[in-house]
Formats: sequence, C-alpha cells, structure tokens
Amino acid sequence: MLNYPVVIHFHRKNGDYAACSFSRKQADNVEKLYYENNFFGAKFSFTVTSQEKLENLKFSVEIDGTVKEYSVRYNYYPLLTEVWILEGDETVYYSENPAIASPYYKDQNPFAFDRAIHSASFDHHWGYQGELGYSLSDYQTSFKLWAPTATAVQVVVYENTSNDAPIWKTFNLERGNSYSYSHKYNTIGVWSLDLDENLAGKAYQYQIDFPHHQTVTRDPYTIATSPDGKRSVILSHQDRQVEGFVVKHGTEAPWRLENPCKAVICEMHIRDLTKSPTSGVAEHLRGTFLGAAQTETVNQFGQATAFDYIKELGCNYVQLQPIFDRHKEYDEDGNVTYNWGYDPQNYNAPEPSFSSNPDDPGQVIRDLKTMVQAYHDAGIGVIMDVVYNHTFSVVDAPFQTTVPDYYYRMNPDGTFQNGTGVGNETASEHEMFRKYMIDSLLYWVQEYNIDGFRFDLMGIHDVKTMQAIRWALDEVDPRIITYGEGWDMGTGLAPYDKAKKDNAYQMPNIGFFNDNQRDAVKGGEVYGAIKSGFVSGAATEPIIAKAILGSRELGSYLSPNQVLNYVEAHDNYNLHDLLATLHPDQSSDQIMRKVETATAMNLLMQGMAFMEIGQEFGRTKLVATGENGELTHDDRERAMNSYNAPDSVNQVNWNLINERQDSIEFIRQIIRLKTQTSAFSYPTYEEVYRHVFVHTAAENSGWIVYEIHGGPEHLLVVFNAKGSSLYFENAGNLAMLVTNSRSKEDNVIDDISLAVLTVL
Repeated sequence: MLNYPVVIHFHRKNGDYAACSFSRKQADNVEKLYYENNFFGAKFSFTVTSQEKLENLKFSVEIDGTVKEYSVRYNYYPLLTEVWILEGDETVYYSENPAIASPYYKDQNPFAFDRAIHSASFDHHWGYQGELGYSLSDYQTSFKLWAPTATAVQVVVYENTSNDAPIWKTFNLERGNSYSYSHKYNTIGVWSLDLDENLAGKAYQYQIDFPHHQTVTRDPYTIATSPDGKRSVILSHQDRQVEGFVVKHGTEAPWRLENPCKAVICEMHIRDLTKSPTSGVAEHLRGTFLGAAQTETVNQFGQATAFDYIKELGCNYVQLQPIFDRHKEYDEDGNVTYNWGYDPQNYNAPEPSFSSNPDDPGQVIRDLKTMVQAYHDAGIGVIMDVVYNHTFSVVDAPFQTTVPDYYYRMNPDGTFQNGTGVGNETASEHEMFRKYMIDSLLYWVQEYNIDGFRFDLMGIHDVKTMQAIRWALDEVDPRIITYGEGWDMGTGLAPYDKAKKDNAYQMPNIGFFNDNQRDAVKGGEVYGAIKSGFVSGAATEPIIAKAILGSRELGSYLSPNQVLNYVEAHDNYNLHDLLATLHPDQSSDQIMRKVETATAMNLLMQGMAFMEIGQEFGRTKLVATGENGELTHDDRERAMNSYNAPDSVNQVNWNLINERQDSIEFIRQIIRLKTQTSAFSYPTYEEVYRHVFVHTAAENSGWIVYEIHGGPEHLLVVFNAKGSSLYFENAGNLAMLVTNSRSKEDNVIDDISLAVLTVL
C-alpha cells in the first residue's frame, strides 16, 4: 500500500472560510475535508492511500453553490505534497513564496519570489563572497551560514557523531550587519557564531526559523558526516590527516600532464573495482578506498588485479564515479545497497560506505587521502565525477531548507525545473550557487589534491559559471583537467548560455564527451535504441576521418583538449555488451576483435582519451538470470542502466583477464603510443592539420588509412572493417609497429582489425 501525505493551503482575501465547503476526489472516492486555520487561511492535512502509483488528485471548493475544482500533482513518492491555492487565481502553487507574491493574496509581497525568478536583484543585495561553514582552532569553533531570508538561526550540537546522538547544547547565531557593494564584506545575509571551545568530535545541525515555518538542516558546507549523512560533523585537523599524504601543485605534481591530449583516463567505481572475490583484495577492504589502493593483489590465476593492473595497463588518470556523500538505501541487514552515487546529499564530504570504518567520520577522509596518494606515487592523476546539476531531494537537502526557492531553477508556479530528469536542477547562474560550486571544487583540490573534474550533465550549468570554475582552478594549477557531458538539457537558460557542446568555443580548456565519434566508431544504445558503428559495418568513415583530425568539424572546439573521445562509459551498454547484442551469432573471439579495434581507434584519435575499467578485456554486465542461463528482458535493462543493480552485475570479474591476455597486451601497446609519443596528441589544430593526413575514408568502403608525419614519428594507421582482409602491395617501406591482426603475413591486415605501421 502506498501512502501519499498531502497538505493543501487555501486562501480567500475576505477571510470567510465558513461559507465554503471543501472536498477531495481520488478516482471515484469523494471525501469532505475539514480545515484548521493558519497564517495563509485554511489548511488541510491528510494522507491518500493507494495500491497503485498516483499522479493527481482533485481538490474542490464550493461557495454559494458554485464549485471550483483544482488539480493537484503529487510530489515524487513518498515525499510530502504541499500546495497553496488562492481564490480567483487559476494557478496551483507548489511553494509558499510565489503564492504570497500573487495579487490574490491579501497581504501580497510582490517580491517574495524574486530570489527564484529575479535572482540578479536578490544577489545584488544579499550576495556574499567570504568563507562559509565551520572553522576550528585549538580553543575556538566558529560557524557561518548564509541564510538571508531566515528570522533566527541556532546551531544544534550533538554529543557525538553517531546517527542518533542526543543534543548536547544549542547556541544562537547572530545576523551580520555590514552591508557592502563588495560582496566579500556584505554580511547582512550571513549568520555567525564564535565559541570559545573546541567542538571536534561532535555533530551539528542548523535550526532555522522563517516567518511561517522552521527547519532543521545540515550545513551546506559539510565536510564530514554522521554515517547516514544527515548530520554535519566537526573534525580537527589531525582527524583529517594521514601519514605520507601531501598536497602538491604545479611543478611539484609531475603526474599532472602539461599536454592533456596525452591523457588516457580510466573510469572506475570504487565498489566495482574490488568487490568481487576475483579481485584478490582483502575481504574487509573490498569495495573501499583502501581496497582500490591495495597492492600485490591477484586473481585465481596469479595475474595482477585492481590497482596493480591499472598501473600495468598504462593509464595516466583514473576517474572515480561519485565519491561524495550520497543518499543511501539499506538492505534488511542494514547494509548500504549498491548505487553509482549520482544522488548527491553532501557535496564536500566523502561517501562513508567506501570507508574501512563507516562509523568513524574521520576514517573515510583518511582512507581517501591514502588512496589518492597511492595513485600519485604511481604517477597516476585522480579525477572526480561531480554532480552539481541536481540533488537527490529538495525536501531533505541543505539548499532548499537553508534558503528556500533560491538554489534551484523554478517555474512561476513554484515547481522545480527538471532538465536533469530527476526532479530538480540547480541554478548555477545564481551568485551563491556559483560560489558554492567553485568553493567545493577548490576544497577537493586543496584538501584531497584532486587532479581534475568530470561534470555530470554539464549542459545544465551556465557558460559563465564554467568559465569562472576554469579561472579559479587555473590559479591553483592550470593542468587540473576539466570536462563534462555537454548535452543540451533543460529550458531555464538561453541556448547561448548553456555549457553544452555547441558552445565549446566559449569555454577554452574545458572538454566535452565526443558522442559523434563514439557513435561513429561503435554504434550506440540510447534509451533502448540500438545502432551500428564502423566496427559493425556502418558507413561512418567520413565522421571518423573528422574525429581522427581532432573533431573540429564535429563541434565548435577551440583546441583538441576540448575533445574527450570515448566508446564506453558507465552509462548504457558496455562496449562488449553492445557488440554482443548487435552480433548475437558471432563468437566471443569475433566480438573481442571488435572490442579491441573500437578501443584502439578511440585511443588513436586526436584529443583526450577515455575508457572504462575492464573495457579492454570485454567487461560485461549481461548477467543471465533466466531459465537455462538465458538473458531476460530485465537482465538487458539492468546492463543498459546498472545504477542500482546488484554487485553481481556491476563488479569487475578479474578472472576474465586470464582469457583475454592478447587483447590486454594490444591495448597496452596502443596506450603507450598515445601517452609516450606526440603523434596522437597534438595540442593545437594547427599542428594536427600540419602533421596528420587522412588518405582514404570513403563512405561505405569499410577502411580508413591515415598518415602522421612529424617529429621523430612517421606512421601509417589502418582501420579495417571492410568484411575481408586488406592486402598491401609494395609494403617494403613499412614495418608493423602494433596490430591486432592475426594474419601471419606482413602485408595483410585481417577484417575488423587495426594496424599502426612505421614508415621507413
């Protein structure tokens, strides 16, 4: 049975509610409603029960025999549905502020909703560019919270950091009184408190009073949390330190690349990497930060796995799927269930379930720093997947509870814009969320020595914010890598203001996932639609030719480092699974030839290169649960979008590498070409066009040949998917450098294979 809690507020200017009759209708059920009085007028509170998911209910008001019916849309289950309705106003409002801004409200405040729809004027008056959050010294703890619409703020301090620790003390914060055009000093919206006491080891929340309600919330600038993420935690500097961890930038950080086009980025999920027993990682560390850094791990065949495998493969960056604190679900035993982590809860705190001791808020910080340092010591940079475009919930998020209707893009009726597809989208163009994003990114860089950021649904953000982010990171180290999903999403911004791929020319040194190249090479699976690419016989040679030259003609890029080439990521089918679905009658060896070729093609194109861990050895998420080992419809759906699938689907099976050694060695050699030569990583289009020449890429020919002549390298590269072997005549001036062709003849390149040859 589903229970939908509902609160409806109804307002009449004349204040006469006794003359009204109220009812609600759900399906064929009509129920008379009784109200209580509040500041707005009549308030109705009830719960609707149903065995099926509900979308709308009907709320009716009868006055002098005339019935007016309103349609109320339910909030995302099981969240509270709360609406405001005014006599004479046709709009049903889903937030208090636009309702009291309505001319049909007797005490109308026409500016009440400006923070959402006229944010520039709100920001001009209330914006603040100083430090926020807590700070700690040996003898003092200070708190600062930006809450300009609050009437009072208290900090509730708990005895310890457990989820259910009792309240220790409560303290009042004071509103600042300095108004300044320089927002660094404009404290009129800031509440602060200095306590002559060190509160390290305690948790806290803010209790915030507004004119008509009160909330209890976490600090938006939380850096550590209780195990469930619902309370902020105060940690000393010592609690956050681990032996051997050092933050370095500039020339002191040699693992960061001067030329990002040499980057080969390996995407991985902390839990996926080591959760399987085949990882050889100690059982108590599987799925943790420390597990991701454990050395000397092997599978049952004695082959290197996890951290050691990544080092041997040759990738120079790893990209971690979300490692910040996320909303969590629990199984019947109280264990945190699987989730990719794109459900942000606390942006600046690491996820406790990746800790070797989730009950200790400091341990997850120390574990993450230990892991980062291990990768840096191995010469590998660490990139974070950041998800500033939405929060898991607006009801239980420190943004909406701290400054209602400010941090999100909203519609005139008080609903949240939903360009993300998950219920809300943040408003990066608002000064204080832009500040928050920059502060957060700088915190991860300065506290954890993070080397780059991948922006989830970057097209939701505005161009000016992404420019400001790039400038802020450049001041620390211009070699910090930034890239994201530049899809055109949402309606809250003008087309030229969106940080989407079409606007790349406005965002120098920010990269974009190259879906044009992706689809041309391997095909695609998007929302269930399957299509072929070059390695499956599609006539995409002209697009691939443009991608070989850095994809300038496929976008508005200013330089090749704005292009992130990829053929597999966590979203949609793995490369192996897409090709196995496209070619169900082909053998495993035939599928792996396609995997090898598509992966190598991706690596040998100008721009940055991206791959998912296990891509090179045919990692699969197609786990059959049907009778007789058959794949069911649900099995395929999980493989396409495994964000909350069980470990059996998502974990890396490290035993696969035993049967895929040839594939791994081939890709290892291709990675070496990408990272250790200049031929496939020219930093400017001028150099690309001077050194790279596409000889043939005729549509539907099935083969592509291009030459790279510059510096010490003079290479010929051949992609063959023509359906038969490719023969070279007079090949005496060519020497095979790297190939996955199985032919024994020097002048033959098999079908569905790739060769890099040295021109003598």
